[in-house]
Amino acid sequence: MEYDNSSPERRNFLIRAGTLIGLGIAAATIPGLITSCQQNDNPISTNVKKEIDVTQYSELQNDFGAVKIKFDNMNGNMPVIVIRKSAGNYLALTSRCSHQGCEVGIPNSATHTITCPCHGSVYSEVNGSVISGPASQSLKQFPTSFDSATNILTITI
Repeated sequence: MEYDNSSPERRNFLIRAGTLIGLGIAAATIPGLITSCQQNDNPISTNVKKEIDVTQYSELQNDFGAVKIKFDNMNGNMPVIVIRKSAGNYLALTSRCSHQGCEVGIPNSATHTITCPCHGSVYSEVNGSVISGPASQSLKQFPTSFDSATNILTITI
């Protein structure tokens, strides 16, 4: 049996079927897109404690040494910048620029600044505050505690 692909009934059926399929896909996809946009506004804080042994990072053996550490599914999937301010005193900052979310660089040891390569915002390595914009908000700080007996730094992300 041969089918006539040009018949109006077949064409109408295919148009209706395609429309229904398209509406079904849209109905299933749009709520997910809206939810993901709402959840991605600031997916930084989860209040999970992460421990690192600072002796495992040569960069953290000197004052103002810094390293980026990525924890899976934390900090919006961006690394955390860990900075040794002095012996036993550490600062943990998000590497997510507060301007448009680009990943900022590692701190510059000569200027004690952190720069965003996307739009040039500059932050203080001392506390993550904005030195020059376009960013208008500091880098988010994460609470830290250090156990000098074990050399374990706990970061609450």
